[in-house]
Amino acid sequence: MPIKVFSSSTFSNQLVYRLRDPQTSPKEFRETLVELGQFLAGNILEELPLVKKEIITLTGAKASHEILDEDLALVTILRAGLPLNEGVMKVFPHAEVGFIGMSRVEKTLTAKTEYIALPELQDKIVILSDTMLATGGSMIEAIEIVKRYHPKKIVLVIGIASQKGMDRIVKYDPLITIKCAMIDPLLNDQGYIVPGLGDAGNRCYGVKIQDE
Repeated sequence: MPIKVFSSSTFSNQLVYRLRDPQTSPKEFRETLVELGQFLAGNILEELPLVKKEIITLTGAKASHEILDEDLALVTILRAGLPLNEGVMKVFPHAEVGFIGMSRVEKTLTAKTEYIALPELQDKIVILSDTMLATGGSMIEAIEIVKRYHPKKIVLVIGIASQKGMDRIVKYDPLITIKCAMIDPLLNDQGYIVPGLGDAGNRCYGVKIQDE
């Protein structure tokens, strides 16, 4: 099963601890997510096909390097996925980036898609990122949107997931690769991950007002 969870990594543990801390400021929270996204994307890079290229440096000498040989696109779910995706962009700075805007319907714990802006995805590896994977419903909807455009492969980058949400994704499509910093055991009655870290969007940008 193509899932890698970094709960045993000392580095990712430091970052997740900082994210869980209620005293972490919004600025530090966002910066930590950028670090986490860069860490997880770096692991993806290690598994992608490379091609050997040679270059003549300013000293006139030849150097040989292995360079990424894949066409990628990045997609993130607004709004909590933005800082995590920023970290992914640091590893893949030349990839085009798309956005899916979703809002959570509190009564049903379902996702409502309100905005889609995607680059060309056909035959590309798509790295789809979001900070939290709770019930898995919004992520599955995002995956289905991406699949309409015939990507070569989909890789998920997740900060913290619930076990239930992760199981749901695997059941939905066991071929999807998942890179996740931490899996927490529970979801509470409001659909939040426990122990989790609270509402990641609010932690990043402030508490949003609720439409009547």
